[in-house]
Amino acid sequence: MTTSPLVRTLLGAAIVLLAAAPAAVANEAEGVPEHPTFTRDVLPILQRSCQNCHRPNMFTPMSLLTYQEVRPWARSIKQRVEARVMPPWFADQTVGVYRDDPSLSETEIATVARWVDQGAPQGNAADAPPPVEWPPVDGWIHGEAPDLVLTTPPTEVPPNTTETFPEPETTTGLTEDRYIKWLQILPGESEVVHHALVYSVQGDDDVELNADGRRPIRELLANRARGDFGGDFFEDGYARLLRKDDLIRFQVHYLPDDEQSFVDQTSVGIKFYPKGYVPDYVVTTRPIQSRDFIIPPGEPNARSDSYFTLREPARIISFQPHMHYRGKAMTLEAIRPTNPQPELLSSIDRFAWDWQPTYVYDTPHTMPAGTLMHVTAFHDNSAGNRVNPDPTAAVGYGQRTIDEMNIGWIDYFYIPETEYEAWAAR
Repeated sequence: MTTSPLVRTLLGAAIVLLAAAPAAVANEAEGVPEHPTFTRDVLPILQRSCQNCHRPNMFTPMSLLTYQEVRPWARSIKQRVEARVMPPWFADQTVGVYRDDPSLSETEIATVARWVDQGAPQGNAADAPPPVEWPPVDGWIHGEAPDLVLTTPPTEVPPNTTETFPEPETTTGLTEDRYIKWLQILPGESEVVHHALVYSVQGDDDVELNADGRRPIRELLANRARGDFGGDFFEDGYARLLRKDDLIRFQVHYLPDDEQSFVDQTSVGIKFYPKGYVPDYVVTTRPIQSRDFIIPPGEPNARSDSYFTLREPARIISFQPHMHYRGKAMTLEAIRPTNPQPELLSSIDRFAWDWQPTYVYDTPHTMPAGTLMHVTAFHDNSAGNRVNPDPTAAVGYGQRTIDEMNIGWIDYFYIPETEYEAWAAR
């Protein structure tokens, strides 16, 4: 049977995290029911933290909606929640508060463990909460169809070949500038799509071309890495801007299967605000990265640092670390111009290359002009990293999975100087 790269690397990442996981949570954790049941105690946990991905026709290998679906996986579920492999959320629990944090509390983990240890009883059906009304599964997770769907040409990904990075472009058909409410990248063949980026490209007739003869990129619109399935959704008052003359450029990184051939068409779906709508703030995504680093052979804790200075007061909305096989941990700090003491905003202390969620702050951070944003990346190039393809190699920056990256993506928007004090007081 052929095992896809996605399955192989999921298993490898799980092994690494299990090996480094803390000891199992004691069943004596405060608030754990003496005799937990599925309907009363476990199902609410699954509804909050698991079913968003584990339901029919999603990318996950099993659905966890009903007792009949969950019971065969009970011991596996216990193992993974105790190891904090699932739900896939790797932020240090003592640093920052995030929206839509699916991670389980010590009490929830101990409840699941005790339920499994006591034979995984179903319990009384009357104790079950109402089923969650999930949006229709058609690939678009926000429960409605996008206004515009753009798709790459069919691309064959033959087995056992080198990684490729095609960058097709397409027009949008827009006749006026539009503000974006949400967008989502949808790979056609997730088994071979390592990641995908969608850029807006300056499409004006008189634009000056780059040295490579290509039109200059205006900005990144969307980014989908392994394990990041939510897309970008903006609350009222916030948006991205897509100009009518811009082109869309995809960059799709294909990681071929060992044996099976695939033909992929990756799409981006875009939902616009109504025509004429003008948001209060336009959101920008920026990578904070350094390409000038070398990870020595066998080094278990190689460090590299990257910086970006905010030219105006800004609100920092989210943080997403991106690395490859040797990624270990990443932090985001802010160094304000009036205070040299770094302020730790995020610490992703158990990076898993196949699960790279975006960490959205519950309350965005307000920073003054001149703040230095500092990303610190740590890589493990030792034999102890079980997904390391070659611990004897010196590794530098590159797009291939056997190379490395140290990108900290941030979403932010600038605010007028006159609004800084009001935002900072929120």
